[in-house]
Amino acid sequence: MASEEQKDITAENVFDVKVAKLAMDNSRFGSLVFDRANEKLSKAQSWLKEAYDLGYKDLLLRSEAGQVESLINQLVEHLQWLRKFDIGAVQNAKQEHDAFEARVDGFYDTVYRQIVMVILTFLREERRRENPNQQQTDEEVKKVIQIRTDLENELKKVREETEKLRIAGKEVGSAKGERAAVRLASHFDLETRNYKQAADKWFWAVIASYAILLGILWYLGFLAVSYFSQVSAVPGTAIDAGAIWSIGIAKLVIIASLWYGLSFIVKNYNVNSHLAAVNRHRAAVARTLEDFIAVEEQQEKPRLSEMLQNATESMFKHAPIGFVSKTEKESSTPVLQIVNDLMGIKNQG
Repeated sequence: MASEEQKDITAENVFDVKVAKLAMDNSRFGSLVFDRANEKLSKAQSWLKEAYDLGYKDLLLRSEAGQVESLINQLVEHLQWLRKFDIGAVQNAKQEHDAFEARVDGFYDTVYRQIVMVILTFLREERRRENPNQQQTDEEVKKVIQIRTDLENELKKVREETEKLRIAGKEVGSAKGERAAVRLASHFDLETRNYKQAADKWFWAVIASYAILLGILWYLGFLAVSYFSQVSAVPGTAIDAGAIWSIGIAKLVIIASLWYGLSFIVKNYNVNSHLAAVNRHRAAVARTLEDFIAVEEQQEKPRLSEMLQNATESMFKHAPIGFVSKTEKESSTPVLQIVNDLMGIKNQG
């Protein structure tokens, strides 16, 4: 059976969707979870569901019922956006995150004004009129008020206890964050060493390939000079242009093939050097993050969430290091290109 993240969200199943499961998924969004959107979309979902359960289609005019349906469709669109959003497929994930939460703020305000302040009040009153035996007496109202006062006092005590636990939890969380930063730095250092070793091997392969290619070029040049010397030494001997073209093209194809192999080796060197540089940068950020966490915890109002978000963006953003861009400009078919050019020159001659 498909999970909520896999199946489409529609107006028929939108009230069954767990908003927090979409908006607060750390495995997808990391530190860029949608806290504000989660709170406001959950409230909007509950209000719209209540309007649906109270039978808005039967009690409202067509225009007001259309407003409710429009807001339900907007809720579907917002949840669909959360379901499909891929943090790795956009250039600026923080900008996309903030823009979406701004849209949710506007949607929430509209739902509150139209549904909570107007439509729900009307629907509830209409349903009460249909069940007059369920109306509360004055004495029952007094009891409800007293119960609410007692609950508020108890809630105040619970909040105080929760604040104490939160402060203790922050200290534990800080220690966990520092250990996580150390493990990240160690992991990226290991990756850096692996890619650096591979890059060093490809570097020596590049040098050896260059030496072999230069040696073959020198040898072919020596053969060409020897051939012309022998021809010029015998008076009346004509130079076979067709044979020279055939031999020349064959040798150039060999050289082009060797050059293609060399470009492949250079490309692998560039790729491994690029990955080593990227992981070296990530390790540096992770080591720095450990110190920043310790310093931020000493502030009156620590902003750990913002700091972790910036560190994550700095670690995984695409940076133009300079290795891979060189290989992207190379032709993928140098042998075919050289042969085609040579054949064109021969036909013109």
